[in-house]
Amino acid sequence: MANSMWQQTEEMAKKHDQGGSLWLKLAGDGDKAVVVFLGEPHPREVAFVDGKYVEVDEKMKAAGTKASLRVALNVALYDSKEVKVLEQGVMFFKDLVRVREKYGLEKWAFEIQRHGAAKDPKTTYSILPEHQLSVEQQKAFQALPQHDLAKLYSGEGDSGGAKGGQSLDSYDKKSDAKGDGTVAPNVAQGLVTALKALPREATDKFLAKFGVQRIKDLPTSQVEKARAFVEQLQTESAAPAAAETEVDPFA
Repeated sequence: MANSMWQQTEEMAKKHDQGGSLWLKLAGDGDKAVVVFLGEPHPREVAFVDGKYVEVDEKMKAAGTKASLRVALNVALYDSKEVKVLEQGVMFFKDLVRVREKYGLEKWAFEIQRHGAAKDPKTTYSILPEHQLSVEQQKAFQALPQHDLAKLYSGEGDSGGAKGGQSLDSYDKKSDAKGDGTVAPNVAQGLVTALKALPREATDKFLAKFGVQRIKDLPTSQVEKARAFVEQLQTESAAPAAAETEVDPFA
């Protein structure tokens, strides 16, 4: 019974974490959600520039910028019918196309599960049919109001982080940011924890490198560079000191 209640409470906590956010969050290994896919996909060709995704135009392509495909979809949570935005890459979309051809997206609620830790480049997602929907359920889900994905990504939408004319990047990048342009508290805390495990001079180097007095003041555009620099500091700290060669003065 104890283990069951732990599991139930963990699932409830994850549901509350989803509340109020525009994005469907599957941030950690094993995280899952049961959803119904709605409407049409919204594809973008993007590149990661200055700490965020930007859409790649013909001029950038001509200059040699390598583009990757990001696809946004409206999904409704099966239990609550709350509509979220799910953004994924080309491999997920290819799997989704196969699932669509076999089952039909409007006829089923699907379980999406993440396999891979946060920031793991080898992360994959599974898409499995979970609940077959009745005709009445299909109509109810497809009648739900959907986010206008084109407007959201152009900065014209009025949901989530798009207020004030700000364009929306992927959830992975948005989750690193606060509204004032500095890193989110959880991101800052991760950097603090890593730096506290190193000698004090590592923190001094970090602050000097990014021109801030407090880690929580780090601009969102510097998050990826900051993480890379912390990894560099960790490597330097772990490297064994070069052994001094003893020279015999009488040799």
